Amino acid sequence: MKRIRIVLPAFALMLAACSGPAPAQDVPTAGATGPSADSPSATAAREVMPAGRYKLTTASGAGITFTLPTPPADAAVAAIEAYRVKVGAAPVSYLVADVDNRKGAVPVNMYMVTAFSEEGRQFTFSTVADAIQSWAPTYSYDYKWSMDGRALDEASGAALKREADDLINAEINDVDIAERTTVILASSDAELPVEFTRVAVQPSGMGDEQEARPAR
Repeated sequence: MKRIRIVLPAFALMLAACSGPAPAQDVPTAGATGPSADSPSATAAREVMPAGRYKLTTASGAGITFTLPTPPADAAVAAIEAYRVKVGAAPVSYLVADVDNRKGAVPVNMYMVTAFSEEGRQFTFSTVADAIQSWAPTYSYDYKWSMDGRALDEASGAALKREADDLINAEINDVDIAERTTVILASSDAELPVEFTRVAVQPSGMGDEQEARPAR
């Protein structure tokens, strides 16, 4: 019996060699579900909160209330605002906080409050002493007073510096256990939005951030 040998064309052999099994399609694992309601992709938009009175009770038990922002005409900032106007410094926003640490377990060092607008912009309030220091005249190495690029005579420069130092020394940021006092912060942003999506307070130093809510 004769054997019949079948010879395939070269292009057919090449096609067979290049062909492979179709890639496997991704198949959902049995029991798998979509994003959790608690996952970031499913998180609802933050509540929009109006400017005005805010409050929080810290994790250590201190009660903090403040007006965001506090009007420049407020009695607590009257002397500071008068000095700012006298030296011709740019307007700022103030935040006056009532810090009640009579039930607190640790001292409060309230040196920063951060607010966020619906557009995502951040507004930072820090100790008002920093603002006053930036307004005050400086004494240069050549024994001359200057302020905001303007030269001052000895009497004027020294007097304005003493006034700034008195305001700075009167400010309090550390509130001891069992103490209740006022803490004043300032922001270089003079124009603030009328609504916020988040207001965060750092009552015990950097990294210890806690959220304040509208005081209803």
